[in-house]
Amino acid sequence: MDKEKGANVIKQRIFPESNYKSVFFDYKTLRFKIDSTKPMNELKYPEFYDVKITDKCMSLCPQCYQDSTPEKDHFKDLIQNFVSYFGKMSDNEKPYQIAIGGGEPTLHPNFSRLLETSKKLGIVPNYTTNGMFVVDSLLRESIIYCTQLFCGGVAVSAHEHLDGYWKWAVDLFVKAKVKTNIHLIISDKESVNRFLKIFEEYQDKVNYFVLLSYQAMGRAEFKKVESDYLFKKLKGLKNISKISYGAMFYEELKKQTWLDVSLYEPEIFSKYIDMDGNGTLYKSSFNISEPIKENLFK
Repeated sequence: MDKEKGANVIKQRIFPESNYKSVFFDYKTLRFKIDSTKPMNELKYPEFYDVKITDKCMSLCPQCYQDSTPEKDHFKDLIQNFVSYFGKMSDNEKPYQIAIGGGEPTLHPNFSRLLETSKKLGIVPNYTTNGMFVVDSLLRESIIYCTQLFCGGVAVSAHEHLDGYWKWAVDLFVKAKVKTNIHLIISDKESVNRFLKIFEEYQDKVNYFVLLSYQAMGRAEFKKVESDYLFKKLKGLKNISKISYGAMFYEELKKQTWLDVSLYEPEIFSKYIDMDGNGTLYKSSFNISEPIKENLFK
């Protein structure tokens, strides 16, 4: 069901077998249990997908769990494969939103076209970027324009060695009235303290801060995640409602009874698609040892 209201569209999805119904409006999802006495179960057709479109990235982040590098390739047949997978879904099966990533997705030559294609299919595109596109004036103008035109929002990864890029990108998105989030990776106490400084500076400028638990994957070496220190520092913090948490914080969040957040088992409403080759579906980007389904585009 779609109902036009100016620039907004109201959408609804219902899956009785999962005890689930939801309404999507103004880029927000409201979930309801069909039977309030029973839990919601994992969705066969998620309401949200993470979509990887490239292995290429120029930033060489030492903590990159995807092991992306400047030498790696963009995924081929991107638009064709994207349409072949999502285009055959019914309105009830299509996700409300996707989050496009990589690598650095803005480098893909079909990035802007993908944003437009997703929007035409009735799926709101969002994406994560390291902000390095800002140095190319033509690319910068194109990215900002297409983001305004097609996207629900954007997440800017606030990597310390890219301060000159991500800060510029955040300022550009905010000025362009794009819904802007800042992603930060939490590992040691220093990373927590850095987040608090960034939060203080940007809390009145951006929509949300998304905290991601450091994972020793790709070329990211092991680091202890100081969760206790993080939540101790969060207590009493003003505007704490502007902070969201990645799925890998789920077990820690269950312990924080003082924190007012909605908790569901990770990955029951979302999935991760690697668009390389014939396409592979996973529970999440941190859970790729056991694919759910391969050869998505055949």
